[in-house]
Amino acid sequence: MLHIIINGNAYQATPGQTVLDACRANGAFIPTLCHDPRLNPFGSCMICRVEIEGQRGVPLACGTLVADGMVIKTDSEAISIARKTCLELLASQHYGDCTAPCVMECPAHMDAQGYINLIAQGRYDDAVRLMKETNPLPVVCGRICTRPCEKKCRRNSLEGPLGIAYLKRFAADKDLAKGRPYLPEKRPATGKRAAIIGAGPAGLSAAWFLAQLGHGVTIFERQEAPGGMLRYGIPSYRMPRETLDAEIDIIHSLGVDIQYGVDFGRNITLESLKADGYDSILLAVGSQLGWPLGLEGEAHCSNVLIGVEFLGAVTRGKQPDLAGKKIAVVGGGNTAMDCARTAIRLGAEVELIYRRTVAEMPADDMEIEEAQHEGVAFSVLTNPVALEQAGCIVNLELTKMELGEPDASGRRRPQPVAGSEHIVKFDYVISAIGQTQDLSFIGPGCEAETHRDLLVTDSATMQTNIPGLFAAGDAVSGPQTAILAIAGGRRAAFAMDRYMLGLPFEAEAEHYNHVRAKSNEEIDPAHWGEREQVAKTPMPMLTEQQREHNFNEVELGFSEAEAQKEAARCLSCGCADVNECKLREYATVYEADQFALAGEQTRHPIDETHPYIVRDRNKCIMCGRCVRICIEAGAGTLGFVGRGFDTTVEPSFSKPLGEDDTCINCGLCVSTCPTGAMVPQEGVTLPTTAYMDVEDAQVTSVADAVAQVEG
Repeated sequence: MLHIIINGNAYQATPGQTVLDACRANGAFIPTLCHDPRLNPFGSCMICRVEIEGQRGVPLACGTLVADGMVIKTDSEAISIARKTCLELLASQHYGDCTAPCVMECPAHMDAQGYINLIAQGRYDDAVRLMKETNPLPVVCGRICTRPCEKKCRRNSLEGPLGIAYLKRFAADKDLAKGRPYLPEKRPATGKRAAIIGAGPAGLSAAWFLAQLGHGVTIFERQEAPGGMLRYGIPSYRMPRETLDAEIDIIHSLGVDIQYGVDFGRNITLESLKADGYDSILLAVGSQLGWPLGLEGEAHCSNVLIGVEFLGAVTRGKQPDLAGKKIAVVGGGNTAMDCARTAIRLGAEVELIYRRTVAEMPADDMEIEEAQHEGVAFSVLTNPVALEQAGCIVNLELTKMELGEPDASGRRRPQPVAGSEHIVKFDYVISAIGQTQDLSFIGPGCEAETHRDLLVTDSATMQTNIPGLFAAGDAVSGPQTAILAIAGGRRAAFAMDRYMLGLPFEAEAEHYNHVRAKSNEEIDPAHWGEREQVAKTPMPMLTEQQREHNFNEVELGFSEAEAQKEAARCLSCGCADVNECKLREYATVYEADQFALAGEQTRHPIDETHPYIVRDRNKCIMCGRCVRICIEAGAGTLGFVGRGFDTTVEPSFSKPLGEDDTCINCGLCVSTCPTGAMVPQEGVTLPTTAYMDVEDAQVTSVADAVAQVEG
C-alpha cells in the first residue's frame, strides 16, 4: 500500500490507482464529467483539477497516478478558478434549457412542462398532484392568472405560446368534478399551531402547506367569506364563486379551520394569539384599499367610487343601480378592466379613461381585448384634472395628454397638452388607479417594521422583526398577482415549519440554469426540426350576446380533445435529465456563467429516430463517454466526426441513430451521458444496468451489462 496525504489527512492507496480514484475512495470530492469507473481515464473535460505538492499548476486527477508520500489538495482558490474556467468553456458550447423558461418565469415555479406532459398522456390525476406540490389553487390560477409563463414559452419562437393556464384549468376542473378531489398525505401531528391572518391566496397557500406538514392551522378572516381579492376583487364572470368555494373547501378538508368576521388588531391581537397557544403567526392581509383619484373635492362626491370597493359591493349585491347610467372608469390595469366589464354587465355605458395609450396599459392583453369586445369605450391619452358633483351628476374635467421621455417604469411619461381641458358629465366615476394595504393594526402590541406602507420581512425567512411573526403576499410585495402571493405563502409556510420545530432555516437550493437563449427571438425556428405550425387552441367562450346583463362565466373550459391537442404542442424544452445532469450540478457549485466565454455555436436538429433513445447533439460536451462505452460493449455504433469545434459524435456514416443497425439497444450510452445529450424516449425503459449511477461504488461492468441485454 502507498501512503498519501489528502487535504492534510493521511490515507492509504493502491499502486496503479489514479489520484481521482484514491481521493474518491477516501471521501474527498473531485468533480469530473468524462470519468466513468467502467472505462479507462480519458481526461477530456479537464475539471478534475487538484494541487500536488512539488508539481506545477493544477494537474488532472484522472490522469495522474498516486505515488508514495504524495501530498494532494483537492480544494483551493486556484483549483476553483481552473474548474470554473473549464466548466464555462464547456457551457459555451452547450445549447439547451435546463429548466423550461415557463417554469422559471412562474413565481411559484410550477412545473408546467411536467403537468402538460402528464395531460398529454391522459394522466390528469398525476398532473394535479404535480401542480399542487407548489400551488394549492390551480382551479383559480387556471382562470385568473396573468400567465407570465406563456410570455416565456419557447413555442413563441414558432407560432405562439401554449395555453398553459387553460391546460392547468382543464386538469384541475376534472379533479374538482370527481367529488373526491386530490388530497395529499399529511405528516404526523406535530402539536404545533399556526395562526394566519387573512384567507386570501397567500394565507390559503400557507395553510395548505402547513397542514400537510402536520401543524394545526387556523385562518382568521375579516370578511364574511374566504378568498380575499379572489372573491372581492375579481368578478364572478372570471372567477365563479361556487368554483372558488369548492377549491377552498379542499384546503378546509385538509384540517384547516377558518374563522370569519375576525379583525386583527380589534377582535384578536398578536398577544392574544400567543396567549391562546399559537406557535407562529402569518400576516397575509393583502392590498384591499383602493386609491382615490386625488382630485380636490373628491371626498365630498358621493358618486365617485373606489374600484376595489365597487367590485366588493357587487360581490355582496350592494352595488348602486347603474342601469342606463354613464360611467367613467379611470385606470389601465386589470382592476380597471374588471370595473369596466362589471359596469357593462350592470347595464351602464362605460368609458375607460387612461393617460397613456393602449400599448402602455399594464392590464393583461386578453382583458383589454375582452373589455373592448364587450363594448367598453376607450379614451386614451386622457387624464382627469378636476371634478365636482352637481346633484346626481359628476362634472369631470379632462385634459388630453402626450407621451414624453420614459419614466422609471420604462414607459413614456404622459404630459398634459395645454389648452385641451374639457368637461364630460358622468353619473358615476370609478377610480381604479391602484391599491394599498390596511396596516392599521401596526402599533403598540404589534410593532412590526414597515417601509412605505409595506411589511418588512427577511427576504429568506419571510419573518418580520418580531420573532415568530411572518408575513407574505401583497402586504409585503405591494399589489401583485395571485400566483406571486401563493408563492409567498408557500415560502412562509416552510419557514414557519422550521421555526416551530426549532430547526435552523434552510433556503430552497438555487441551481445553475442553462438557457438556449435570453429571448425567444434569438432562437432559430429550424432548431425545432419539422414541427408542424399549430396555432394555440382557442378557449371556448360565451358570445357577446350571451354575456349581456349577467355574470355567467365567460370562458367555458377545454374539452378533453382540445386539451390533448393543446398539450401536444409543448416542445418539452426543459431537459429530461435536468435532475441528473453533472454539468448543471458542478456549474452550480462553482457558480459558472454560460455566457462568460460565449462564442459561435453550431446548432443541430434533435435526433428522435431511434425507438428508445433521443439524441441531442446540442447538449453534447464531447466527453467521449458514449463513444468509449459503445466500443466496450462491442457495438462501435458511435464515433467522433470532424475536427476542432466542428467535432460531433455521430453513428456510423453519420446516419440517424435509428437507422444504424449496429446499435444493440443496450442503453449504456444513456447511462453514461453526463448532460442529457442521450436520454430515453418518453415512456421507454431500457435495461436496468443502463441506469446504474456511475458515481456509486457498486457499478456493473460493461461486459455484465451487455450480457444482461443479450440474455
